[in-house]
Amino acid sequence: MRAPEVQDHLHEEAEAGSLRDRLTAPSRSRSVAIGAVAFAIGYPLLGFALPDGAPFGVVLQGAVFGTVTALLAMGLILLYRTDSIINFSYGAMGLVGGNLGVNLYLETGWNYLLAMGVGVGAGLAVGALVELTVVRRFKDASRLTLTVATIGLAQILGYVGAIFIPGRFGSVGLVGGFETPYTFGFDVGPVRFTAGHVLIMVAVPPIIAALSWFLLRTDAGVAVRAAAQNKERAQLLGIPIDRLKTIVWIVAGGLAALTIVLQAPFAGTASNPLTAPITVLLPALAAAVIARMESLPLAFLAGIGLGVLEELVRWNVDKASAPDLAFLIVILGALLLQSGKLSRAHDVSFGLDLAGVVRAVPAELSGLPEVRWVRRGLIAVVLLAAVVVPRGWAPSSQSLATTAVVWCLVAVSLVVLSGWAGKVSLGQFGIVGVAAIVAGNIVQRWNIDIFVTVLIAGLAGALAALLIGIPALRIKGLFLAVTTLAFAVTLDSFLLNPVNFPDQVPDNVNPPIFWDRFDGAEQLVLYNFALGLLVLSLLLTNALRRTRWGRVFQATKDNEKTAQAQSVPTTKVKLVSFCYSGFIAGLAGGVYVLVLRGARVNSFPPIMSLEVFSMTVIGGLGSLLGAVSGVVLFRFLQNSEILGGDLRLAVTGAGLLVVLYVYPGGLGQGMYTVRDRYLRVIARRRGIHVPSLIEDSRQEDDPPAVEVVAPPPDRSSPPIDPVDDTLVQSAPTPAGRNTP
Repeated sequence: MRAPEVQDHLHEEAEAGSLRDRLTAPSRSRSVAIGAVAFAIGYPLLGFALPDGAPFGVVLQGAVFGTVTALLAMGLILLYRTDSIINFSYGAMGLVGGNLGVNLYLETGWNYLLAMGVGVGAGLAVGALVELTVVRRFKDASRLTLTVATIGLAQILGYVGAIFIPGRFGSVGLVGGFETPYTFGFDVGPVRFTAGHVLIMVAVPPIIAALSWFLLRTDAGVAVRAAAQNKERAQLLGIPIDRLKTIVWIVAGGLAALTIVLQAPFAGTASNPLTAPITVLLPALAAAVIARMESLPLAFLAGIGLGVLEELVRWNVDKASAPDLAFLIVILGALLLQSGKLSRAHDVSFGLDLAGVVRAVPAELSGLPEVRWVRRGLIAVVLLAAVVVPRGWAPSSQSLATTAVVWCLVAVSLVVLSGWAGKVSLGQFGIVGVAAIVAGNIVQRWNIDIFVTVLIAGLAGALAALLIGIPALRIKGLFLAVTTLAFAVTLDSFLLNPVNFPDQVPDNVNPPIFWDRFDGAEQLVLYNFALGLLVLSLLLTNALRRTRWGRVFQATKDNEKTAQAQSVPTTKVKLVSFCYSGFIAGLAGGVYVLVLRGARVNSFPPIMSLEVFSMTVIGGLGSLLGAVSGVVLFRFLQNSEILGGDLRLAVTGAGLLVVLYVYPGGLGQGMYTVRDRYLRVIARRRGIHVPSLIEDSRQEDDPPAVEVVAPPPDRSSPPIDPVDDTLVQSAPTPAGRNTP
């Protein structure tokens, strides 16, 4: 039981909220009236303007589906207000319970309502499990770190919901919906409203009413609102924050599962572990962004509006996945219009806890033979192995190795953009796709030298990244991640879809002849070409890190305002980071289209962007060596008998969570730790004093340092400046003032 004074504070907050509601009631009534008049006037105009009109049945169906989207958006907002994160695993959380309920009904013959109820109950349990086992473990980490952790959760839960659960029932997932056991319905031309529509109409209003009652009328709900507004004050009042977070995650998990359950009769439960959750999540993210991640009523209205928009786009546009493009435009527009409010209240920067600190070899040791030659030897061994070992592989294995090199190029681009410049990108393979389309068209239509073609592909990637970077000047932190994810979804499903643009998307690309001598159709030739680009990219990027641009990337990421005060052109720095990162990703696209022999449906799905981001974080976002090692390791595991099939998603996601929690700097940080230990041994043997290495290696059991007492200074001679060994002229002592 709470103390009486805490209850009084909570009820005071509730009464204050009620007073605000009464004061704002007239304005809300006017808003409703204005909205009704706008609908009465705008609806006929909309029907007249659209090519195929806006039949009332289509609008009504969009409103019905929009209420389900609104439920998901409200859950996103609840989690954001509680933990200040955007939960990218939210769709996957719902997929676990939703797939369980659907399979219980279809595969075992359970009663429909009972099976769906069990699915929603499983969603509640998943919400509690996620909060207790993952979210609570990261409560002291930065909010961006926890947001990245939800990407790992999305991979684990996506595997459980889309692969593991259907596999236990002997199914492979359902695409396209199914018939409910109920036959009632009605017609509103031109749409037939089935029992599935009616169930949504019956289920959603009570759920919204129950959620409103919980938040407005119960002590726990009032405490949740109070904690969301001012967490520190709520803790001072004795509110159990951890317990309330668990309640919110339970509620959100139930809402996510309910969303999948209500949509299943129409959309089914796809077997792809991540495509389905992201597809469900995209319209909900758009609604939540419109509501500024704050207002639940506005999110509900936005969800309905987006549902209507989606159905009208489907009715009037014959392009596949056209609603995805509409959602991207809505997300981008909402973020740009609200950038001032969002950036001030919710901006989260990319901290060193993800990127790690990578230091060069100390100058005192870098010139020693045992350091210089060991470094050169290791590089030579790795390059020799990369060139020689694949020669004995089968062509299929060589093709997989080429794909791994392409992913390494994308990882290098992420190190620059996310690790050094601090811009979160979850759509990097979208840029790869743009460059691949450009390169594929050049190879397929014109006989241009392949090296020039790949260079043009890199420039196309830089241009695509620049188009993303310009809005990124106003969209920051987590919201930039939302935008890049929406960009990746739209690019794959709509813009790069050969069904929509058959003349622009090359589907039959034959690799050219290199130097009129080496046939690019041979996998080993293509692998060596990709490997050469990777080595060149690593050399250029490593050189960039040592230049002024590399330093200003880091300075802008660490403290943008301080960098501006030092006359650093931060706007230019951000755009350059996007362009350079896009150029490297574009080179990857120029090679990848040759590996795939063209571009087809789902050639660049958003799952690839999430996977490569996870692998790069595991390897180390701040380290080129670590990022490449992380990608090579997991691509090897994925393509071997050790870790094949869809299980790789769960393992990659689990690896991401472990690295974020135990070793935030990634595998690269471990490599540099081993290197520093070797350097300490060399320093001791040579008797060279390296302060940075000594400080890092100090242990509790080390013998105490001998204190050296310096002799008193000789007052008869002027002091010596320790910087340039010049005599320092003592300033005259003002008259009447004693010298210390």
